Amino acid sequence: MAKKENRIAISFRSDLKYSELGVLVLGFIRKLLDIDDEVFFKIEISLREAANNAIVHGNGRDPNKRVHVDFDWNPSLLRLRVRDENNRQVRLQDVEDKIHNCQLLSYNGRGIMIMRSYMDRFEFHCRPGGSEVLMEKKLP
Repeated sequence: MAKKENRIAISFRSDLKYSELGVLVLGFIRKLLDIDDEVFFKIEISLREAANNAIVHGNGRDPNKRVHVDFDWNPSLLRLRVRDENNRQVRLQDVEDKIHNCQLLSYNGRGIMIMRSYMDRFEFHCRPGGSEVLMEKKLP
């Protein structure tokens, strides 16, 4: 998708105070691509949800585990990957079932609903060594 110079990768400890690092990088990319306020808001909220989910649900706030965030972009598309280091098999369908059963105020699931609605593409992959969220936003 993107050339090598259009990629930034960061990694941080599983502590909520570090999730702001991803937002800082996103702000830098925003300036490069001149992303408008409404689009940036949707991307920022989605990134925060993915990073916080990786910290809390994926890594269980274990400071020895890291969250990895990759940003790839070109003038028409921004792709984000957020990966944790959990050892568990996570079933996205279980979380989606809660959403469909109108448990919108449940502690789990709201973030996935937000990411799905704000981003143009949302995928969840559970792999050995961690879960990964892939999100894309088309840029006007």
